[in-house]
Amino acid sequence: MKKIIIYCDKKKWLIDKDLKKFSTHFGNIEIPEMEREVEISFVNNRKIYFLKPTISEFILKLKRKTQIIYSKDIAVIIFYSDLKETDNVIETGTGSGALLIGILSKVKEGKVITIEKNEEFRKIAEKNIENYFGQIPKNLKFINGDVYDENFKLNIEEEWADKIFLDLPEPWRAKNILKYLKIGGILVNYNPQITQIKRFIEGINGFIDINVFEILERNWIVDEKRARPVDLMRGHTGFIMIARKVE
Repeated sequence: MKKIIIYCDKKKWLIDKDLKKFSTHFGNIEIPEMEREVEISFVNNRKIYFLKPTISEFILKLKRKTQIIYSKDIAVIIFYSDLKETDNVIETGTGSGALLIGILSKVKEGKVITIEKNEEFRKIAEKNIENYFGQIPKNLKFINGDVYDENFKLNIEEEWADKIFLDLPEPWRAKNILKYLKIGGILVNYNPQITQIKRFIEGINGFIDINVFEILERNWIVDEKRARPVDLMRGHTGFIMIARKVE
């Protein structure tokens, strides 16, 4: 992990741990060596905590050029898809790598293929992956390609993948990729608009137990004076579609 979290007065910053100083409205903060899980110092009578970021903290603050899938959705996607350490996985639409970090945190022995046609996005994702894991995991393969192209092919056998994850604006144009999913394998598709999900479902065959849902997250303020929901919540982010291939 090449990053640390600075926490003070309910504010957080994700920074490179190699920095010597970090400037905030509290003042300049000296960055410790992080010899322990938690380091503490004081700046202008404020207590400063230095912590190793959780995967959720890292994803929320990672460098991006695209809209990311948020942690609340990634957590549910990983659990509902029954992602295992030994799974072979195909992800299309690497973007900034948020979902990919979640996948790689779970898949250790299986192989992961991620496909992205935009080389700039791929480079950002590579950097984010390296920053989180310390290096590019050996079981990960980046492929620069356009899954909308009917002639697009992967150098693997059909029915290779245990799980396929789609994060594309027009997933119905990527149906060719579904031949790489095993019978009994699980397909996950993520889109911000329900019309995208509807069109995709109408165009695929051989899948059952199709479930579509969204996750809403509402934080609460709990202290000595209050226990109530926050005024503003992160409501809709995207729709999750999960299905199982049977034919």
